Amino acid sequence: MARQLESSFAAELLRAARPNSQSGGLAGRGTGGDAFDSFMDEALGAALVARGGLGLSGALESSIKDRNMGNGQ
Repeated sequence: MARQLESSFAAELLRAARPNSQSGGLAGRGTGGDAFDSFMDEALGAALVARGGLGLSGALESSIKDRNMGNGQ
């Protein structure tokens, strides 16, 4: 779950970093181009996480583990 969250976050970062939609995006203007851009962002986000990611999933897993260890005492 943490890797999925990190992947979605990375995809959102990629969307935010893309120049505005007025310029046509990666695949040009229109619904097809917007859909392609969205799929590309998701694929790049997943690839980024598969290659080590942003470190967010490790931090989340650590935080959850620490929280669970504290509640068990």
